[in-house]
Amino acid sequence: MKNLNLSFARKINLVKNLVFALFMFSSGVTVFAQENPPIPIQVEVRTARYLNFGTFTVGVSGGTVIVSPDGLRNPTGDVVLLNLGPTVTSALFEVTAIPGTLVTISHPPSFILTGTSGDQIVLKDLTYSENKTFITTAQSTSINEIKIGGTLQLGTINSNRAGSYSGTIDITFIQQ
Repeated sequence: MKNLNLSFARKINLVKNLVFALFMFSSGVTVFAQENPPIPIQVEVRTARYLNFGTFTVGVSGGTVIVSPDGLRNPTGDVVLLNLGPTVTSALFEVTAIPGTLVTISHPPSFILTGTSGDQIVLKDLTYSENKTFITTAQSTSINEIKIGGTLQLGTINSNRAGSYSGTIDITFIQQ
């Protein structure tokens, strides 16, 4: 008699498990798993595409030289653009990320560039080929090109003597 009761108990457990499985299957329960964490973005600077304002002269009242993200150059004030020397270029950054990644560009409001004479000029008002916050659209094997322009704030010819001016521009690409 004991063997019959154990066998009957096993049958009841089997039926309970089968009914529970059928209930779970027929109730439309959806199971969600945590998505993989985002892959960190990669940013590279193309050596040939640093921000370059070309050659120009400054008069007695100063002014600005503006380079757009498209590499177009315009003066304001007492600045004369010269078509010699280095080629005018916007900076070019290559951002690689999963398509749909939200990226924000961050940096200080201005940067100091120092000339070979020791004089300094201010680089400010950076502009971008994308919005400052953008969503990557290129496939993960492709590159999202971000072009950056800016404005040089120039003093008089006495405060910004002739020479080559350079400096470091710290730009951070924040993945959100």
